[in-house]
Amino acid sequence: MQSKTCVRDRRNPEAFTTALDTSVVIASLLGWHQRHQLARDALLTVLARGDDVVLPGHALVEAYAVMTRLPAGKRVAPAAAYEMLRHNFQAQARIVTLASEDIWLTLDESSRRGVAGGLTYDARILAAARRAGADLLLTLHARDYERLDPGSVRIVVPGQGL
Repeated sequence: MQSKTCVRDRRNPEAFTTALDTSVVIASLLGWHQRHQLARDALLTVLARGDDVVLPGHALVEAYAVMTRLPAGKRVAPAAAYEMLRHNFQAQARIVTLASEDIWLTLDESSRRGVAGGLTYDARILAAARRAGADLLLTLHARDYERLDPGSVRIVVPGQGL
């Protein structure tokens, strides 16, 4: 997969390349989520601004997995989860995945930094955001990404300044 090298849309100098993590995807879709409105509003803001919205492939698959394994009463049926994701993100977001070499580099960096467990998945999402040339990463879990040294990617929590 090719990624854009230009991080700002020349037609709109206010636009950014904005990556989404799993937490924002899920919260934006599920109306009962305590941060639904914040996540939804953040997505509407980046779309209205004309941002290039990137969705790391891992975050997309993880969102599907989480939505379909929630506790009874909140769980989304597999077909419904797929349709929600497809309807809301297929045309609006560019899917970015890591090449095999990128995965090895991410694991190497993670091992040297002592990153373990679930934080490893966040490292993969951050690596995909970097590969896409993201300026921003929207997440509800900023502390996790800040532990990973996001470099030039600004970590943004919906409702705390876009």
